[in-house]
Amino acid sequence: MKHPSGYTIEDVIETGKQRRAQFDFDKFQPDFMGLVFLNADRGWPITSGVRPAHQVTSDILTSGEQMFFENDILMPGESARADIKLLAPEYYPQSLSVGKEINMNSGGRVIGKVTILELYNEILLGGS
Repeated sequence: MKHPSGYTIEDVIETGKQRRAQFDFDKFQPDFMGLVFLNADRGWPITSGVRPAHQVTSDILTSGEQMFFENDILMPGESARADIKLLAPEYYPQSLSVGKEINMNSGGRVIGKVTILELYNEILLGGS
């Protein structure tokens, strides 16, 4: 199966493996751990290192890099735990809490949800 961009699922999997092999885990300081669910109708997997937008509040959408624990790839309809680092969390303090569910977007479309399992960055702690 080919994506409209010309890539196959195998290409995406291989890229994810390469990205993970080159990733510097010592420098990656995640803001939280989440359970990432990719909508079944997405039609295309995502890999570790993906940077979708996260709807942290009703009016704030920010990019966040996801690194999965169990696998390098998340297929549509599946869930996986991931460490997630958000872009500029100081601009939306106290916006997250354990158990909160936030949308994950690609372009203007919701492609999944993230449930906050554990917060590492105290700046974000406090939202409902």
